[in-house]
Amino acid sequence: MIDICWDEKFEIGHSRIDHEHQVFVDLIRTVSQEARGDCPKERISRLLMEVKKYAEFHFISEENIMLDADYPEYEPHKREHDMLLAQLDNEFYRYRSGETELDSVAGFMFRWFALHTTQEDLKIAQFLRKP
Repeated sequence: MIDICWDEKFEIGHSRIDHEHQVFVDLIRTVSQEARGDCPKERISRLLMEVKKYAEFHFISEENIMLDADYPEYEPHKREHDMLLAQLDNEFYRYRSGETELDSVAGFMFRWFALHTTQEDLKIAQFLRKP
């Protein structure tokens, strides 16, 4: 189990994106907490569905921000979003089929979130701040 909490190091300086990231961190924390309990499989399945649907929503929201600003790195950023959604599907499948544990899925989500946010999403905010 990982103990994840929102930290200022994840802030990129765009209020809407930062807020959505806080919600995502809360979802990852919930998955991680459920990994240490004896939670019914149905509850876990619904929670993982919530994570995926929230990721889809957030990516569309972020992509709209990039399009509205004519962000030059939109295409590679969108490809990375698409890749993550495919990886999430794979991790969720592996969990449901018993190939991996829930804490491993939570760890994957957190590592991807932290890396993507502090590198790629930060570039969006920096671009938006340019005069």
